[in-house]
Amino acid sequence: MLEVRSYDLIVMEDLKVHNMVRNPRLAKSIHDAGWGQFRNYIRYKCERQGKQFILVDPKGTSQTCLCGEPVLKDLSVRVHECLACGLVMNRDLVSSKLILARGLSKIA
Repeated sequence: MLEVRSYDLIVMEDLKVHNMVRNPRLAKSIHDAGWGQFRNYIRYKCERQGKQFILVDPKGTSQTCLCGEPVLKDLSVRVHECLACGLVMNRDLVSSKLILARGLSKIA
């Protein structure tokens, strides 16, 4: 469970949920997961605890390497493999590192 008190900064993608539910294959899962409500809840908790909450542009977070090179892949590919720098890592971990870097750049 996420404990907001344990972190000084939480960074999330500013996902446009209303655009994402236009995809009939994903709509039910997105609505069921309550993504928009989750984001609002985390923002609220951060404000109450005096923590920083930053939304970043989600564009390219799953298609970009930490070195900055594009690494195009579809959703079924779970491993990120960059030909430019040789990085091989779980795609979600790479995305989370990019999201954090974007958030940190907003406060630097």
